Parts: sequence; structure tokens; C-alpha cells
Amino acid sequence: MKSIKFSENELEFLKNHYELELADAENYVSEIKNILTKLNKLEKPGIVEKTGKKTGKKRGRPRKESKTEEIPAPVKEAAIKTVKEKPVKVKAVKSKVKEAPKKVVSKKKTAKKRKPAPKKVVKKQIPVITPAETPVS
Repeated sequence: MKSIKFSENELEFLKNHYELELADAENYVSEIKNILTKLNKLEKPGIVEKTGKKTGKKRGRPRKESKTEEIPAPVKEAAIKTVKEKPVKVKAVKSKVKEAPKKVVSKKKTAKKRKPAPKKVVKKQIPVITPAETPVS
């Protein structure tokens, strides 16, 4: 197996790095131990977790409480009137056939104003004179 050779700067860097990693790991372990001690305190018989539904207040907007109380007044038997039922008259209903509404056609139709068509552009051919063709005087 080959051996790796480090310079003194590299060895110092690695040593510092791993010391920091060790310190972080020790802090993590101590935090876990603290959490476990807190959980063990909850398991003791003095502290009991509540399970199930709460029987406290209902959720949502509270109802308005009426400040007046309703007290039923004494009712005399003579004051109660009996209502006679009236016979219901049966009315004959004529069945109407609904016809489709007729479309109203206006007599005057206004033509939409259109924009005039663009004029045709006539391209004139202009002779192009190159420097080679220029007349020498």
C-alpha cells in the first residue's frame, strides 16, 4: 500500500478540521442527551400526557348570547281560535304552445363605413451606375 506524504501546512489544516468536526459531533451528542432526559421526565408517573379529544371551547366564531329570557305567557283555552279549512278551488289551466319569437328585421340596414383601399405603389426602375461604368471625360 502506498503512503501519502503531507506538508506541515496540510497536516495542520487537517488536524484543525478534524478537531472542529469532533467538537461539532460532541455538541450534537450532548443535545441528544438533553432531549432524552427531557423525554424521560415526561415518562414518570407524575406527568401524564393527555390523549384524545379536547372538551374545551368549540372552534369558530362565538354565538351571540341573548340577554332577554323568553318566558311563555299562560294561554287560555278560549283564546285559541280554530281555523276552518276552506275548500280549494280547482282552476282549469289552458295549455299554451309557445311559439318561437319572430326575429325583427329592420328595414334600413346601415352599411359599415370602410376605409378606402390603399393606392397601388408603382416602383420605377432607376438605373444604377457603378464606378466602373462612369463616363470618363
